[in-house]
Amino acid sequence: MVKVIKPKPAATLVITKVKNKKVHVLMGKRPNKARFAPGMWVFPGGKLDKSDLTISKNYITNSKIIKNLSSLKAIPPLGKGLIHTAIRETEEETNLKLKSNNIKNMWVLGRAITPLTRPMRFDTKFFVAPSDCFIGKVKGNGELAKLEYVEINKALNLPMFDVTEFILQEINKRINKGNEVNSNPVFWRYRKHHRLITEIK
Repeated sequence: MVKVIKPKPAATLVITKVKNKKVHVLMGKRPNKARFAPGMWVFPGGKLDKSDLTISKNYITNSKIIKNLSSLKAIPPLGKGLIHTAIRETEEETNLKLKSNNIKNMWVLGRAITPLTRPMRFDTKFFVAPSDCFIGKVKGNGELAKLEYVEINKALNLPMFDVTEFILQEINKRINKGNEVNSNPVFWRYRKHHRLITEIK
């Protein structure tokens, strides 16, 4: 009998930039010898640390962030801890820092759980924020190579997981429609090898 690995809480932050009416996202390529997702293009992010749950920073959020996190089974203090995880990991991996604790323009796109068959599993919350929320020059720390803003339609041709492709498509659709901050999050997972995607209202 195959042992089921419990997914670890994790968070990802997708930083967006609109240039020439086209949406670009900050992505990087995982090293080819990486233990997890070698050679794949991903967003900055990582697993929750215990210290993320006790951080004293008071982020100024919009009303939807905490509500959507709670609906995705990440009620406080876990929800707030995941916000900090996303911001901390992004700073470590990209050198980009928040301009201030005001994250009202950040939004929650969804939740995704790694399939049962994977040797490493994560329960990841995906956050999205525009590049003007950050300061600093993009500079990787070695965890991601070729770190750059990629136009979404070009990004979709890169090696990536199916969930990453789905996230890109959703971001592009929602930003082009406008009012993405108030959109409903989605829950992505697999059940008996069948992909399930649910909009959470």
